[in-house]
Amino acid sequence: MTDNDKASGEKPREDKQFFCIRGHMKSGTNWVCRLLNLHPEIHSSGEYHWNKYFDTYQQNRKILVNIDRIESESGTIRKHLEEMVRGCMVELADPAARLIGDRTPTTIHPVVLKDASYICVIRDLRDILVSKAFHTLNAPRVLSNFNVDEKLKALKPKFDADPWYFQKQPHELLNCEDFIRKTCRTWKNTINADHQTAKVHKNIKVKFVKYEDLHQNFRPVLNQLFRFLDADPKLVTLIPKWIQPGHREEKPNGFNRKGQVGDWRNYMTSAAKEWINAEAGDELLKLGYVESLDWSFEDVGRKRVA
Repeated sequence: MTDNDKASGEKPREDKQFFCIRGHMKSGTNWVCRLLNLHPEIHSSGEYHWNKYFDTYQQNRKILVNIDRIESESGTIRKHLEEMVRGCMVELADPAARLIGDRTPTTIHPVVLKDASYICVIRDLRDILVSKAFHTLNAPRVLSNFNVDEKLKALKPKFDADPWYFQKQPHELLNCEDFIRKTCRTWKNTINADHQTAKVHKNIKVKFVKYEDLHQNFRPVLNQLFRFLDADPKLVTLIPKWIQPGHREEKPNGFNRKGQVGDWRNYMTSAAKEWINAEAGDELLKLGYVESLDWSFEDVGRKRVA
């Protein structure tokens, strides 16, 4: 450590530990990131999508014989890719932080840092569908960056004119079959990929946490996450109300819209249930979100007709 390091309180590079927050988009990775940042030794940020560099690396190994030979013998490129990521994470973080995290809503695979710990956030698919639909309609960049279902895109003018439109016409929000089915598949694939990666890479530390458990047992589950990262939970004595579970008021056109467990019941229809069960019903069963595929709810479409 240099004299400058001592004066600034900055920890030397070799004392840093790294972690990654992962999960399907709208699973609560942002919330978990903010909660962990309450700890004085932790600094996490994102979304940097370091995995894209490693996807390219893996692809090059498949098609370029020379690169594959070099990596098989020494792992030189992989080693320096990891060093690049660590260097960027350190430079982007609070200099005093001991635990530095990357939050990117994606899978663990490809493993970006082999010596990092991984927190994977899982959330009920049905709430993700509602949250993702609002997010898609809220963010023009989402509409431009992704191949968004045309039926969902057509709802945007109504939403722009009245942010409370879907509270008045709830049956329309989950009425886009292509959007529902694609989201179901990516949610299921993300969870399966993460469990498989954790099984294959036995040397990496992985902790799966349910969004719902963090809501229902807030401080105990948060403390578990701190301990998983080797951070003393007692150093977090005050948790501001604005970051605690849920929001005091709903903001349909806000990034932090509602943060509620079970909000899907306000928008679910029989058609959406059929699409969900067909694409990911088995995963909902496996994770305990439903007891059977005949899960009950009040169809908002039928309620409207009645």
